[in-house]
Amino acid sequence: MLTRETPREGWLPFLNTQINRSNGIMRVKWYRKGSSKNILIHAKSAHPAAVKRAVVRNMFKTAAKLCTGEEERYESRRIALKIANSNNYTTTQYQRRPSRVGIQSRTPRNSKLPLCLPFFSDKVSAAFQQCITRAQLDDDVILVNILNDNIKKQLVRNRLYDKHCTTEQCVVCPHGNIGDCSKVGVVYQLECLSCHDLYIGETGRTLSVRIREHMATKRRGNLTSPLGRHKIEAHGGNDFDIKCKILAYEDDISARKALEAAWIFTRNPGMNSKNECLSITTDLLPFLALCGLSTVDHITSGRSVPTSRPLPRSRSSADTSAKGGTPGGSDLYHECSHRALP
Repeated sequence: MLTRETPREGWLPFLNTQINRSNGIMRVKWYRKGSSKNILIHAKSAHPAAVKRAVVRNMFKTAAKLCTGEEERYESRRIALKIANSNNYTTTQYQRRPSRVGIQSRTPRNSKLPLCLPFFSDKVSAAFQQCITRAQLDDDVILVNILNDNIKKQLVRNRLYDKHCTTEQCVVCPHGNIGDCSKVGVVYQLECLSCHDLYIGETGRTLSVRIREHMATKRRGNLTSPLGRHKIEAHGGNDFDIKCKILAYEDDISARKALEAAWIFTRNPGMNSKNECLSITTDLLPFLALCGLSTVDHITSGRSVPTSRPLPRSRSSADTSAKGGTPGGSDLYHECSHRALP
């Protein structure tokens, strides 16, 4: 069903034109709806100057081409000029530049090999074009600027919540977000739902694969695995349910192990080995405040934190403390301070 606009002063809006018929004479001029925001590519946007010139020039070309007389053409150009000025354009920015006949290539654009480069600025693009010209590749190569993602593309994601969990009897997604079981490079926490003992680990593989390995060792009652040992020692061989929670995301293996050590030192999980990560947590202790862990205030203020494991001082850490430094401090600082933990 088509909607007919209401004529105003004898002019009937139709698409992007206004039509007037009087005494058998048809007159046409360019038309912009009242609801139009008249938004173009802003003159200060991060687009190539050629693109911005083409957008504004095509608007003026359309405004003039649709008109049937000089009076209508003058009015249409006045509207186009107002729109260009509202987007911060000046007359010199969209005027056609003189053609450079002497250096233009005779090869059609479709026959050239595109050199696709990210757009940085007009100055950089001009430098690339000069390199192509000096190499005498104008007939073979054409420079194509690839625009970077704008703020909208960076912030908006299509099908944001369209995630699925394909793991049977998943112990990760029901206690977090759908799709967490498919994450890679994480520090995770397992909790026994019967006695609420914890286990903290890390993996660079898919989390669901590592959880399946934990479940298999628990089912077999393997004493060399944390869940299997917990099943025998704490529950007398009876099975128990667990839930998994992701504590941190980290792709780098050394930084991920440092984060794992920080969480083990802070939460003191009962299912972890008592001699696990002692040396790294001793060296990492001065930097725990940078990780945002909940019990750091108690540690750094000198108050004791409940823990069942001793904190031995290695020879390297003792020697370095006497000198006023911390071994490996710089590396651990970068590994820990650049990764935010929940």
